[in-house]
Amino acid sequence: MRTRTIIASLTAALALTLTACSTSDQDNQQNSTASTATADTSAKGRHYASAQAIVDALNAAGLTASKPQKSTDDGYVSNVGGTAYDFSVTDQTTKAKPGSAGINLFPNAEALAAWVPLTKSLGGVSVTGDTWAVSLPTIATGARADSKRLAPKVAAALNGTVQE
Repeated sequence: MRTRTIIASLTAALALTLTACSTSDQDNQQNSTASTATADTSAKGRHYASAQAIVDALNAAGLTASKPQKSTDDGYVSNVGGTAYDFSVTDQTTKAKPGSAGINLFPNAEALAAWVPLTKSLGGVSVTGDTWAVSLPTIATGARADSKRLAPKVAAALNGTVQE
C-alpha cells in the first residue's frame, strides 16, 4: 500500500511538472516559487543565449564583468556538449583576477542539473539559470567568502539561483 502511495505521489508530481512546462512564461514565473522550494536546481532565471549576454546583464546591473574568453579546458561542461568561458566579475569591494570565474552554457537543463551537485561537492559557489551557470572562485585564500558575498548580487542581476 505504501508503494502505491509513493508511486501515486510521484506520478502526480510528474504530471504537475509537465503541466507547468506547458504553461506560459508568466505562469512559469508564478510557479517558480513552488518548484524552488522543492528543488534547488529548478530552471529559474532568464534564458541567456551567449556568455556575452550574461556579461552584458552583469555590467548593466552595476557589476564589473570582463569579456568572456572561451575555455580550452576539457571538463564536464564540454563533455556534455556545453561551452565554458573564463571571465572575472567584481563589485566595488571585490578585486578578482581575470579568469577566476566562469560562465558555463549547458546544452539542456538536465546537464546543468547534473553539474550542480558536482560543483557543490567540490565546495563551489555558483549562480544558475535555465541552462547556464556562473561559477565563482573558491580556491584562493578568501575567495570562497568573497564569492558567497557576491553570489546574491550576481543572482539578482541575472534572475538566477545561488548554489553553494
